[in-house]
Order: sequence, then structure tokens, then C-alpha cells
Amino acid sequence: MGRRKQSKVDKSPFKLRRRKLSDGRESLFIDRTVDGKHEYEFLKLYLVPETSVKAKRENAKTLRQAEEIILAKTEDMVDDKAREEAAKDKSKMPLSDFIDLLMEEYKQRGQPSYRHLRASRTKFEKFYPGARLCDMDKKFCTDYAEWLKSEPLTPQGKPLAQATACSCFWILGIILSAAWQRGYIKNNPWKLLSFQEKIARPESKREFLTLDEVRKLENTPYVKENIRMAFLFACYCGLRVGDVTNLCWKDISVNGGRHFVSVVMQKNSKPISLPLPAKALSWLPERREPESSVFSLPSHSVLRKHLQKWAEQAGLGKHLHFHLSRHTYGTMLITAGVDLYTASKMMGHADVRPTQIYAKIIDKKKEEAVSLIDKAF
Repeated sequence: MGRRKQSKVDKSPFKLRRRKLSDGRESLFIDRTVDGKHEYEFLKLYLVPETSVKAKRENAKTLRQAEEIILAKTEDMVDDKAREEAAKDKSKMPLSDFIDLLMEEYKQRGQPSYRHLRASRTKFEKFYPGARLCDMDKKFCTDYAEWLKSEPLTPQGKPLAQATACSCFWILGIILSAAWQRGYIKNNPWKLLSFQEKIARPESKREFLTLDEVRKLENTPYVKENIRMAFLFACYCGLRVGDVTNLCWKDISVNGGRHFVSVVMQKNSKPISLPLPAKALSWLPERREPESSVFSLPSHSVLRKHLQKWAEQAGLGKHLHFHLSRHTYGTMLITAGVDLYTASKMMGHADVRPTQIYAKIIDKKKEEAVSLIDKAF
């Protein structure tokens, strides 16, 4: 008679054992050896003395049930090992390749922050050429922080400003969290960093335009009238440059005699609907088809150059950019007495914390005004 062919249960590291009980039954349990030690799991399944055909059938059924449990455990163990091996393989992916994957995701979702990923990709290649995801441990993070703070990375050959270094470092956190969430790395080293080990964000010193400076711009014509109108419109509604660039006439509606602008914010993909004051409406061009762009603005780099030329013509000693128009709107709201909660909603902030910065700016200006009075008298 030939040898019995081994079943899957026979090949399993989980062995089915029996223990004789005082009442004549046999208790079934699983025996598994882990690191030289036996681990037991009692199944609460029992074989009875085979005194009848019925008893034999019941025992056969119980044994099949026990074998199914062992097969399921074996398959789970194989799946776990396969997942571990797959994770090991994925963790060997070059960091630059993973950043490319993220960039493509961001582009498809229309998120402009893919540009920050692209800039960080270049920095990682300088910091650690050929880095893989599995190379990114806590020491990688802390070393990268020190490198960002000390390496001459600016075009002028100087270290980055703290705010820039902070932004670059937090991109690392975004990358690590994404790799961990997608199963490319088993642990997220970003979570192991203390507050002191991260690059602190400097206290925000947001510049804004005074009403006199806004009036100077209003009274200074510029060759690119669409850029001038778009910037002044943003000063009175607070939209970010991406949202102003994408603004179409269908996004501006009238309800109850009041004009509203309704967009999905490019920065966070959240919808916002704002009532437009008369000053904002005064800087809109002549209305066209619903799908037409309101301002037809050029690329960001061209836009910045024109804004700076216009600022020089107006005699402003400030670097003009669209975030300055947003800060101007924020300070206008607080100066006008709008409460923080309402102002935060009108700015499209998720909570009041970013809006509080504008309140601090106004408080500081008040203190400066009092100091001037003290000096004068």
C-alpha cells in the first residue's frame, strides 16, 4: 500500500492535537511552535467515544470543522507573510519615484502643492542621492532638518530662511504620512519626532496694504488692465491667486439683490460662497459668457513681474503679490469690526487660528499709534 499523500493540514505549522478528558471525550486543540516554544489554542470542539455509527459521523464532522480552522489560520499566516514581503519590496522604492507618484495624484486632483513636492524632490536628491523609502528613519528626518537649516541652498549661496526651511521640512512629513498610509513603509518616523526636533514655524509677520496704499494703486493705471483689476478685486474679496485665476462668470451670481462669488478653493478643495461688496464689483470687467474667464490672467511668474512693475509706478515700497491682497482683505475685515469667527468664514479658514494673526497685526498697529502719540506729546 502506498504512502498517504500529505494534506494541506499536514503541511501546516498548526498541528491538531487531542487531550483525553475524564468523561471519556477528547478535547481538540491547536499546537504551534514559535521560537522553540509551544503555543496552544483550545478549540472547544470534542470527540466522543465511537460507540455507534452516529457517534462516528459526529466525530468526522467535528474533525472537518477543526481542519477548516487550521486551514484558515494557515492561509492568514501566508497572507500576512506575503503582505510583509510585499511591504519590504515597496519600501525599497526610490524616494524620488514615490514623490513622482504623489505629484501625479496631486496634479490629477488639481492641487497646486505638487510644485512643492517637485522642489522637495530636488532637495532630497542633493541631501541623500538614491534614497529609498526604507532609508527614511528618524535619523534621516533629524539630519534633513539640520541640512535644511545650514546648507547654502539659495541662489545667493545662503541658507534658507527659517520659514522656507520649515515649509520644506513639513513636506517631508506629508511624504512620510502618504507612504505609511499606502503601505509603503511599516512605521512613520515623522510621528517619532519631538517638537524640538522639527523646524519651528517662525511667528507670522504678514504684510498688508493700508487704505492709502490701496488708493494709490487704484489711481495708478497700468498697461495690463486685467491684472490691475484682478488684484484690486482680490483686495476687496480675499480670494487666493489660484481662485482668481480660475474664476469664471458662472461663479458670480445674484441672489436677493446681492452679488455672490462661489468657488471651490484650489488650496483645500472646499467650497466657499462670499457676498461681494460694491468695491469688489467695481473692479469686475464687462460680463461675458458664463464659461469665460473673468480676468484671463497669465502664468504666476509673469503675473508677479507685472505686479512689481505696477507697484513701482505707484510709488509703493512693497513687494506686490496676490497674498498681499488677501492679507489686506483680512485686516480690512478686522479693522471694520467683523468678529473673528465671521472673518474666518469669509477668509475660507477652517478655524479662527489663522484669522487671529490679522487681529494681532491690528493690535500691534494700535500700539504703534499710541507710541507715536506718546512721543509727540
